[in-house]
Amino acid sequence: MGVYHDNGYSASVEGFFVTDGEQLRLAKSNGDCFVVVQPKELPPGIEGDLLVIIDGRSRSRRVRLPGGMHPGQFEVPYEETAPF
Repeated sequence: MGVYHDNGYSASVEGFFVTDGEQLRLAKSNGDCFVVVQPKELPPGIEGDLLVIIDGRSRSRRVRLPGGMHPGQFEVPYEETAPF
């Protein structure tokens, strides 16, 4: 994942879905789904934080996985729980 700036791209971009103290590394994300590096089984409706770290600065937002995550499922739909 990369973020473009006027002077070029970010040097370091990491993304995670954090739930129950566990961090699942993301390969990429957009506004309604993310792609995990390694799938894991998670129950429908589970909530967690979508954490993005860009050049050492972190930001997160609370999201919910309506359908959870299944083994072998890399692309995971999510919805924000507090979109403000």
